[in-house]
Amino acid sequence: MDTPSTPFALAAIVHAGKGSADTLLLEFVQELRAKNYRVCGLVQGPEVQKEGHSLRTVQDLDKGTLYPITQNLGSESTACCLDIGALLEASEVLRQALESPADLVIVNRFGIMEADGQGFNNEIMALIDQGYPVLTVVAHTYLPAWREFTGGLAVELAPERQALWNWFESSRQAA
Repeated sequence: MDTPSTPFALAAIVHAGKGSADTLLLEFVQELRAKNYRVCGLVQGPEVQKEGHSLRTVQDLDKGTLYPITQNLGSESTACCLDIGALLEASEVLRQALESPADLVIVNRFGIMEADGQGFNNEIMALIDQGYPVLTVVAHTYLPAWREFTGGLAVELAPERQALWNWFESSRQAA
């Protein structure tokens, strides 16, 4: 992965499949916290059951609150199942991070909503504007949209623990 010099500390773990990048990100958060770094934001949470259907969630790293971000639209639906209202509610966690002394803010995903110019884009830009290091996860599918969103200035990380540590340490030195 390319690791350009950036004017702000924004990075994405680029992955091809589900799950492994999320696990790596959560383990990295735990390692940072064990070293007394202040990390806040949102990570992918466990699926929850509602009315017999599995819903994806995001989880507030500070409070543990789960936000179900998908909704059951029925078995015949071909529409996007992301729940805009739930995403808006979860985005408050990222806005609250602007008031915290965080060493790193995690944004669970740059996905379909962000690729369409919605989702957590405003929160990501506000965090960067205020000088917070931000780390997220991007699937190869959304990499072109990520590059457009960041102007090609963000760091793209391989899904490897050492790559995360190298980026985090360099982002702290640049601050």
